[in-house]
Amino acid sequence: MKPRETIVDAFAKWTALSATRSGCPIKSRKDVYPLIELPNYNRLFRGKHISQKDFDKWHKKNTLKIHEKSKKLPVGWAAKLINVYLKTMVYLAGEGRPGLIQCIHPPIDNGLWAGIKKEYKNDNKDDEIKKQLHVFTGINKIKTYADYVKIIDLCRTIAKNRKCKLIEVEELWQVSKETKRKMSKYG
Repeated sequence: MKPRETIVDAFAKWTALSATRSGCPIKSRKDVYPLIELPNYNRLFRGKHISQKDFDKWHKKNTLKIHEKSKKLPVGWAAKLINVYLKTMVYLAGEGRPGLIQCIHPPIDNGLWAGIKKEYKNDNKDDEIKKQLHVFTGINKIKTYADYVKIIDLCRTIAKNRKCKLIEVEELWQVSKETKRKMSKYG
């Protein structure tokens, strides 16, 4: 690996680890790093254009692989590890095959869902989105990949509506009330 690739990969792993700090059933570097390293990311980073269908197939296989390796980790958290890693590697660092940036999923969590609800709960022009806000009840409750797909499908509808990439739905993410409270202690 070249120095930049090494640095970006290390940072992407650290961001995925950091995402486990709030509410994840596993938090230690010793437990999380081997799970982040399970997927074959080279499949995404090397080669010709990747389609959404190929990416989604890869994502499902690797999310379930992480979940199988650590049964304590619900499917929602397994997907979030992959999504945070890819957000850093692909969206922020620009790594990956052509087309990959259009495919990656936003990390699903309470902060994103709070922002989506705030944006759409009183919006009469987006009734279809408003009707589906119930699909997310917490990351720990995403027990099956089918549950996860319902949430991602709603995010796809939002991305289409906003004319943005799927990952860019994350612009709706909001800091939790608890984090705001903790941050207010520091000025």
